[in-house]
Amino acid sequence: MPSIGKPFPDAPIPVSRDPRRPLFAVTALLLAALLPVVLWGLTVRLSEPRTGGAGDGREAAALVQWQALWSDLDARGEAALQPDARDSSLRAAGDTAFMRYRNLWGRVDKSARRAFQMAALSGDPRHKLALLQPLTTAADARTRFRAWLEMARVQLRLRDLEPAREAARAALVVADVPERIRSDAHFVLGAIAWESGSLETAESALTRAIAADPGFWDARQMRMRVLGRQLARPRQGVADCLDRTRQLILDLGALPALAQDRTQFRDIADRFAVQGAPANVAFALLAGLGYRWSGDPERARAALTSAEGQRGQLPTVCESLILEKAREWLGERP
Repeated sequence: MPSIGKPFPDAPIPVSRDPRRPLFAVTALLLAALLPVVLWGLTVRLSEPRTGGAGDGREAAALVQWQALWSDLDARGEAALQPDARDSSLRAAGDTAFMRYRNLWGRVDKSARRAFQMAALSGDPRHKLALLQPLTTAADARTRFRAWLEMARVQLRLRDLEPAREAARAALVVADVPERIRSDAHFVLGAIAWESGSLETAESALTRAIAADPGFWDARQMRMRVLGRQLARPRQGVADCLDRTRQLILDLGALPALAQDRTQFRDIADRFAVQGAPANVAFALLAGLGYRWSGDPERARAALTSAEGQRGQLPTVCESLILEKAREWLGERP
């Protein structure tokens, strides 16, 4: 007789069959298939710079603006990039406040006007500063602003960057000055930052200048240089990459319109398509658009096609979105 607790010798061993076993097997196979994809995605996300908890919010905002840009281009074409420059009192360009503003002298009292004129005519920078200094305490706010602004420009030409920065900041402190006029002080701060190699500060200051006066040609031209340098740097976040590429495209469309010179499209495209080999996909897209709008479809196609070979220089998500647009513009578009 068999012992208690042991099966009979010829009796089959009972096997418990769980009805969920096939489901578990299928799930395991799916997880095994998805694991490489998950690991690849994790690697990509970890390899791209993060900006902390606010990073995802910035990326979402940048994506919304990116999509809005292309929606505007689809709806209005190149005209969507032309800035709103309705203020007839401001010129688009000019390296001094006096060249930027029309009818300046009619709003300045006689003694201040003479001091400004003498400063403009003087070839001695130190004498210029001596003539301008008393005007920084004038009763008229715009006179004070222009005095500080011109002092900042003189100091910048002397490469006295810290006094130039202080004078530009003093100009921004002057109350009761229209925001569009403050754009000149932001521009000077951007130029100072560019000269000192502070690209982040230069980018912020020039963007503020353009926000205050969208028709400011000098500010847009300098911002293109700054953004080009920024996008050529090896590490940056997705939001920064998208924003900088979008702003470059906005400036690309604005500069020829402000200068009333469509040859600038080609000039800008040539700058970013160095010997037919752009440094990254953003530059390839920019060059392609510039050549297309200048009326050179062959070079536009060459620049846009080259984008595929420029992967790996920018964040993966940003590159994918830029390449998507490059492929679209390679197709039939109006």
